[in-house]
Amino acid sequence: MCFAPALAASRRPAMACFSCLFPYLGICPFKLPKTRYQLYYAADPAEFSMPDRKTPSTPTRLDKPLLRLETSGRASKPQPSDNSENRASKVPPSRQPASKNDANRPRRNTADAAGKGKAKSFDKSSGKAGQEPSRKPAAKKPDAAAKKPTPPSLASRRIVYDLLVAVDEGVQLDKALSSNPDLPKLEDRDRRFVRLLATTSLRHRGQLEKVLAPLVSRKPFGAQANANFVLLMGAAQILLLKTGAHAAVDSTVELMRQTGFDRLCGLANAVMRRLTREGEALFDATSHMDNLPGWLQQSWRHYWGVEKATAIAGLAMLPPPLDISVKADAEGWAAKLEARVIDHHTLRREFDGDPSLLAGFEDGAWWVQDAAAALPARLLGEITDKDVIDLCAAPGGKTAQLIAAGAKVTAIDNSRKRLDRLRRNLKRLKLPATLVLADGAAYTPEIPVDAVLVDAPCSATGTVRRRPDILNQREAEDIVALQQIQWNLATTALGWLRAGGRMVYATCSLQPEEGEDIIDAVMDAAEGRFAIDPVTPEEAGIFARSITDQGYVRILPSDYEDIGGVDGFFIARLISLG
Repeated sequence: MCFAPALAASRRPAMACFSCLFPYLGICPFKLPKTRYQLYYAADPAEFSMPDRKTPSTPTRLDKPLLRLETSGRASKPQPSDNSENRASKVPPSRQPASKNDANRPRRNTADAAGKGKAKSFDKSSGKAGQEPSRKPAAKKPDAAAKKPTPPSLASRRIVYDLLVAVDEGVQLDKALSSNPDLPKLEDRDRRFVRLLATTSLRHRGQLEKVLAPLVSRKPFGAQANANFVLLMGAAQILLLKTGAHAAVDSTVELMRQTGFDRLCGLANAVMRRLTREGEALFDATSHMDNLPGWLQQSWRHYWGVEKATAIAGLAMLPPPLDISVKADAEGWAAKLEARVIDHHTLRREFDGDPSLLAGFEDGAWWVQDAAAALPARLLGEITDKDVIDLCAAPGGKTAQLIAAGAKVTAIDNSRKRLDRLRRNLKRLKLPATLVLADGAAYTPEIPVDAVLVDAPCSATGTVRRRPDILNQREAEDIVALQQIQWNLATTALGWLRAGGRMVYATCSLQPEEGEDIIDAVMDAAEGRFAIDPVTPEEAGIFARSITDQGYVRILPSDYEDIGGVDGFFIARLISLG
């Protein structure tokens, strides 16, 4: 028999279905046609038609047999499905462009690309246009950028250029920053400028590209496509960072030359000079919503309304404050760090430098964690001396909270690199935990546990102000793949609980498909063995305004403009009934 599981019939038609949780049940995986999903995120806004969540056109529900929750005392260990290797990772791999041969897509200016031109053009760039063309193989020709040393004044901008290219190729910004070999060589002031220019260019990329469009008659493409990042950086400096016109023009033209695009220096000069004259008027005609991909604009407007969607987009364009969680004595550390206390737990201060330079960091007194991200762990309640599993634990902010609250924590992650990072963080904080390298959907604890925290991998659309690279690395189709991971982790983790045990499920996503719909589907299939444990206003504290009628917590950044915004989150708490 073949089942077609779907999400939350009471909310809207299914956008995706899940393959079988346990292959040995004999349930056939079933996938809905891709066209069903395109109804939600159409490429052309004119084609967009979002059905009402409350009146689904096709009432379906998740088939009961799909949920077979087990513990070591009930049944044998479940087998992972084919894609289980990605389930417990914190953030799924970034999607690649639909066509890697798209001429308008920026690509790294490699030596091979530079060497594919005609020999005549190569000789011209070196001042030897009249000589016999070189007969050396193209692969041995040096890259134009490698021939010329980068002047110290351009070192920081060249690093920003490299970061933007890496992000466009799918690398996370934080990873690109930490792996760049030249960044540590800069002074602290220059390192801060690198981060500021990179994040500003990424946050406002949509607006800046809209401003540049009428000023560039022929957009660089193919092997020269990455030159667009040089223009993007120049526009960001003039229109957003308010860099002096002379410095912005000169540095952009020289960077164009240093990155190997000598022939486009004239274009860069002309565009930048026009920006100094016309840029402000063109930028005023744009909006923050221009920085969101089309599918995300449509989604937020439908679910949260135009006003809130616009406010969320506006907050996402602002540099985030530094939020800190402490092991103890929040008020005392607030005084030492010149911070204010939010909700009796989180410290918040403005800081654009390296947090590790602040007092208490090296001593392990605190760690960086957004105020909203600190709520899920607290909702497990009193956990002193209780057995708690933190699933998808790295980098360890929530793990540290659980340990500091007195729990005996087992932290699980399926990435060795991420688990090593977690180990280093806990060592600095002097907090003990049992670390397990495992696929969360295939793991089974030796005995049932008191509590589980599932910080599920998600699209992270609630964190775009801290991770602006997400704006150009997520696609609508990612949601479908992530739902499968979230379903498997949530249903597997429920099977680890002893009677009366609690599970908190959380995602830093603003997409209901990854939050409310997952939990609604789980409850439809639970057959009374589990129940929603509603979050109370006393437990939620400052986030009480975000409690829904079902007892979930749906945090929208726009609801917290009064404190400078927070990351977007969805949180639900479930309890095992035996």
